[in-house]
Formats: sequence, C-alpha cells, structure tokens
Amino acid sequence: MHPIFTSLALASLVLGGCEDPATSPPEAAPKAPGAPVESSAASPAASGIRVIAPGSIEVRPGATEVYGDPADVDFGLVKPGSKLTADVVLVNPFPTPMTIAQAVPTCQCTTVEVAGETIPPGGGIAIPITLQVPSTTGKKQAAVNTVLQGPDGRNVRGPRLTLTAIAAYAVKTTPLYIDALPPKPATGSVAVAATDGRPFRVLTVNGRPPVLLTPDQPLAQHVVQYDLEPAATQAAKVGADVFPKWMIFETDHPEAPVIEMRIRHPFSKLPHQTRNVSIQFDGNIANLGAIPPGGTGTFDVELKQFAGKLVTGVRTTSPNFRADLVEQIEGAGDRVRVRVAVTNVGGAGNVFMIPITFDTTAGSEVMYATGVIR
Repeated sequence: MHPIFTSLALASLVLGGCEDPATSPPEAAPKAPGAPVESSAASPAASGIRVIAPGSIEVRPGATEVYGDPADVDFGLVKPGSKLTADVVLVNPFPTPMTIAQAVPTCQCTTVEVAGETIPPGGGIAIPITLQVPSTTGKKQAAVNTVLQGPDGRNVRGPRLTLTAIAAYAVKTTPLYIDALPPKPATGSVAVAATDGRPFRVLTVNGRPPVLLTPDQPLAQHVVQYDLEPAATQAAKVGADVFPKWMIFETDHPEAPVIEMRIRHPFSKLPHQTRNVSIQFDGNIANLGAIPPGGTGTFDVELKQFAGKLVTGVRTTSPNFRADLVEQIEGAGDRVRVRVAVTNVGGAGNVFMIPITFDTTAGSEVMYATGVIR
C-alpha cells in the first residue's frame, strides 16, 4: 500500500464495460432515442423485440446493406454504476427479408437468443440495448457484432452496434487517466472540473496538499500538477507496491468528496494485468465517498464469469476498517452482483485506500476501496 495514504438482450442486450459500486445507487436508466417508429406499426417478436412493418419506418436513401439506426449511441457523461438503455433499430433496405443469424456482444457480456428473428423487407427490428457501466470512472464502450442471413442462406456481416459513455462523478478529470507508460513522462498536470459548474476546492491529492497551477480558492475548474518520478524511484528500489495505482483527489464538492483517476505506469499494474486471476471484477476500485468516523459505507461490484460460484467472505488487512459481505445476487448472464459494507473501526481520519479481499469457491482476489473519513 502506498505510504501516502492514511490506511493503506437483445430483448435487453446487456453489455459490460471492458475497462480496467458507485458512491450512491444508480439512478433510473437514461434512455437514448432510436429511430422514430409509429407504435401501431411495431409488433413484438417471440424474443420480446419489436418488428417494424414495411412502410412504417423511413429507410435511408441509397442504403445497400442492413444498418443500425443509430449504429453508435453516445450517452456522454454518466455516473459510475449507471444502467443505460437505448433503442436501436436494425433497418432492412432490401426487397427481401433478412434473418439475424448471430448477435455477439464484445467483452464479458451477455445476450438473450435472437438467432432466427427476421427483419422484414423495407422494415426493421427495434432492439433495446443496455449498457451496465462499471463502478469505475473513465470511458466505457461495448459493442454488438451481428451476422445476417439472406434468402439464399448465405451469411453476411451485419452492422456493429456500439454504446459509449464516460463515467464520471460531479467532479471529473481531464484527461480521464494518467498515461505514464514509457516513453510518456511521469510528470504533468490534470484539469479537475465540476460537471455542474459549482465552485469547489481541491483539498488533497493522494493524501497530501495539492500542487495547484490555479489559485487556491473555490473554482469550477482547477489544474493540478503531479510528479510520479519520486514514487517510481522508490518502487524500483523496494517494489511496485509502494507506487500508487490511482490518483485520489479529495474535494469539498458535496457530490464528490473523493474521485479516483487511474495511473497507467509499469509499476501500477493490477493483478489481472500480470497473471491469470480467479475472480474478474467489473471494476477494480470502489468509491465509498465520505464516511463519518465510526460509520459504514457500502459498495456493489459485479463478478464476471461467476455462475455457479459463491463468495464465502470479504476482508481487509487495514486495521482501521472492517469489511463485511452484505449480499450476493445473480446478475445478467454469468455475473453475480455482490454488496460489501466497509466500517471505520478507528484510527485517523482523512483519505484512505484499502485492499478488499474476496474469498470465493473459485479462489481469492483483491480489489480496492477508497473514500474519506469526515
């Protein structure tokens, strides 16, 4: 632990971000608009998707292949842990029907079976797609690759449907992560801005006073300087464990007590980047926000490829905290959603980042939790 810390499916196609629980529970899922369709012209298929009759949807002039409308959905800024939905219409411009042979999501994602659904000529199929944003910040993207079959029985590549979102708190960083992988420098600056425009102060960075390039007063945006070279020098001598994996900014913004920013550096690799792991987390750090002294915060995390397995307990090696397993429930596909409670049991306040070990029937692995005691 770094010494600077105090304690160191297409009937609803579900996609998980492929990135390296939120501070608060996710809000109702934002929904992106799809192609305009007359409600009377759309009928439900066996899988639950809506089949749009010929003449009930506008077909793109000159289209020479089945296309998604929209093929690329950008949700913009969203909260970590959000569940986002969008209606995407597969439009068939041909005078003959096309059949969905396959719809394969990228990453560790799940989908219900839609093979065999037919897109009518001059019509379409409206597909509700869901992106479950992990609890970590940063750009999240998932896609569905489709394969179609024409009347002649031959398979052809269909459209690739993508969903993109940037997960951020009420205060976000630019860039979204620090790239200090050689030959990139280990020094630089980060813009830290309130997405709601509310003036705030940066109180600490990784538990220390910030090095500000902007006035030390409430502002809607600050510029913070960083220098990772001393930490890299120390890590080269004693081991990578002393090098920070995230930059943790403490602020006085009421909706963002702490925000984490991933550091990409040879010394900041996570377990899954160095070896085969027995558990795959959908996010490797949980943001607990502000916890009062002696209080408890909770977070949710999804375990991927975990069907038929069981979490037997959670624990932390930090003497100032206790970790307890609250519940585990089946998620989408082969995922299991786990809720963990973290209780402050003593010690100094301020910012913390602690390891949380998950013991399971598949083995044990560590993720991290950050927050501030105040």
